[in-house]
Amino acid sequence: MSYADTPQVRFHYVCDGAGSPVLLIPGSGGWRLTFDRMLGELASRHTVYALDPPGQGGTRVLDPDFDYTTDGIARSIGAFLDAVGLPEAAIVGHSWGGGFALRLAQLQSERVTRLVLMAPGGLEGVHDVWEFRILRLPILGELASRFISKSSVLHMLRKSFTRHDRIPVHLLDEAVQAMRAHPTREAMLRVERSVGWAETEHDLHLVRLPVLLLWGERDRYFPVNLIDRFTTRLPHVESHILPDAGHSLHDDYPERAYALLKPFLA
Repeated sequence: MSYADTPQVRFHYVCDGAGSPVLLIPGSGGWRLTFDRMLGELASRHTVYALDPPGQGGTRVLDPDFDYTTDGIARSIGAFLDAVGLPEAAIVGHSWGGGFALRLAQLQSERVTRLVLMAPGGLEGVHDVWEFRILRLPILGELASRFISKSSVLHMLRKSFTRHDRIPVHLLDEAVQAMRAHPTREAMLRVERSVGWAETEHDLHLVRLPVLLLWGERDRYFPVNLIDRFTTRLPHVESHILPDAGHSLHDDYPERAYALLKPFLA
């Protein structure tokens, strides 16, 4: 485990492997819940950086004036690349992490060589499931985040997988502890209440680099029919729907996901 300090954020991350750089940006829950297995899969051919974005895992926001909007988080990830000495990298983003990766590719296109979006955020007007909507409510959001339990996190993971034997139950205690920690909890709420995707969707046509878009057919967080809003606007996109897979498609059906992901990154 390592830390990289930027003027606004102390990023928690891990780095493994050797080869061309790949940055992994998770959705809710941090890199351990999202990319623990992928790190090992890619490290044989790439130098892989798995990052906790602001509001997740062990990352801490240092600047009280930090901008928790989509642009603010995307630019902070660009600052992380500077901090670890990467002028550019391929990026893999899952869920909201995919939305942040997409926005970074729009704002700082020179930093991103290839982009993998797995059931990504980035579309305006998509209604989140109630488990996330409650975090945006005054008082209820604070209570829900403060008293989050192992069973509630397991419930959300069960919605994210169709193959429940693939759920990383060995990481649940660690994940709950991180979510309950005061700095992370406060940042998570501010992210949930500040992020919007109108400009990200509007600027899809600006993403001129190669994009691989993967979606699980049985996604219960972001319905698979949203894929068309990306494929009709992204200029250079290769898209695939993985049969039977849920929101965590890369862990649900890794044999299908990596057969597409690894050649694209190579």
